[in-house]
Amino acid sequence: MPWARRYKPPPKPWLQPRLNRQAACRPHSPPLAAASKQWTATWHRPCTSWWASRTPMVTKRPMHHTTAPLTRRAWLQRSMVLASAGALLPEAWAAVDAQPTILTAWDFAQQSWAGVWRPGSAPRGVALPARAHEVLPVPRHLLPAKAAPQAIAVARRPGEYLLRFDTASARALQWHAMEDDRLLVGHAVFSADGRTLYTTETDTETGQGVIALRDPLTLIKRAEFSSAGIGPHAVLLEDAGTLLVANGGILTLPETGRRKLNTPRMEPNIARLNASTGTLIARWQLEDTALSLRHIAVSPQGTVAVALQSEHTDAAARAQAPLLALLSSNTLRSIPLPAGTALAGYAGDVAYMAEGMNWQGAPTPAGFVLSATRANQLVRWSEAGAWQGAMDLPEAGALLTHGTQWIATGAQGQYTGSKAGATGSSPRVRWDNHARSLG
Repeated sequence: MPWARRYKPPPKPWLQPRLNRQAACRPHSPPLAAASKQWTATWHRPCTSWWASRTPMVTKRPMHHTTAPLTRRAWLQRSMVLASAGALLPEAWAAVDAQPTILTAWDFAQQSWAGVWRPGSAPRGVALPARAHEVLPVPRHLLPAKAAPQAIAVARRPGEYLLRFDTASARALQWHAMEDDRLLVGHAVFSADGRTLYTTETDTETGQGVIALRDPLTLIKRAEFSSAGIGPHAVLLEDAGTLLVANGGILTLPETGRRKLNTPRMEPNIARLNASTGTLIARWQLEDTALSLRHIAVSPQGTVAVALQSEHTDAAARAQAPLLALLSSNTLRSIPLPAGTALAGYAGDVAYMAEGMNWQGAPTPAGFVLSATRANQLVRWSEAGAWQGAMDLPEAGALLTHGTQWIATGAQGQYTGSKAGATGSSPRVRWDNHARSLG
């Protein structure tokens, strides 16, 4: 039987009585890896997160909510497009020995992708049903000896899928559709032994933050516990084996998508949790609760940098809001901007830079770099909170440090870094906000 005849359009749970929606909304099991391209072309998740809207919240692209079956010819055309993605990108894929292999996500030709990239070459990866946010490498000791490196892509908030894929062949290996009452918020981290994947999530019934403990290969949830706040985002595994969670404080629910429901009453915090039991060990808050705590990085000395995003209703206050908070000596404090500086109140990522890394042509002291996305800049502070300068990068987003070098990408396709040849542009590629080194 042709595949097109087996395709069934997604049900419409909003047309059913509320009591029946939960029963009607069961996530479809993802197909085998061999059929992954078909799934990405027509993927849908008929679940409770579509309750109150006729518009699917997975993505803005109408492909996922197709009401007419695909013809065999259309399906074959899409498969050919996905299979030849590398040829469609603006630059030829080639190894660039001087540059690290980077795991990241991007948009190209109205399609979301996750995969690998080296500056000076084209990215190559797996087509996704919706944008990914963070892509992280699977620990090598979990894989067979001769297996190619693998990675996990985490869907952007409100996220409804996880994907494990082969980075060498750009082949999907394991899809996981989220449980009916849980949504991803874009971030994850592995346990110290690599045998547990922690994902930050939202309970769609209560709006509370959740940390799920998942099998790193099947991606199935084993257990979960509270994140000790609302709107958890980034999560970090500390050297002591504890989890550090940035609870952004922003309440979102499936019925309203990415709309922020509680900005006047936010209570963002940084929470330290026991990684096995979820027991709250410590929690810190800023005096200004309109500063959402989003991303975190840590120095070898243990100072934690927190990237902030302003939710102030006053435009002037938002423009001059701090982008950085530092947690040290058991105290969390925001770092004010230099006089006369306005950075639009939005930090997209944060990373630690070791001493001696090249910054604008000269080695600099150790410190933290942040991407001021809406101000089109990269900005630096010392570990103690002293301003170290800024440089331009349109829609600055992902930050990556690798050995003695650093690389940053912008949503308009530009990238820059500390090493010769690490500055350039990938036309029509829109990089997402995070990147990791594959090794």
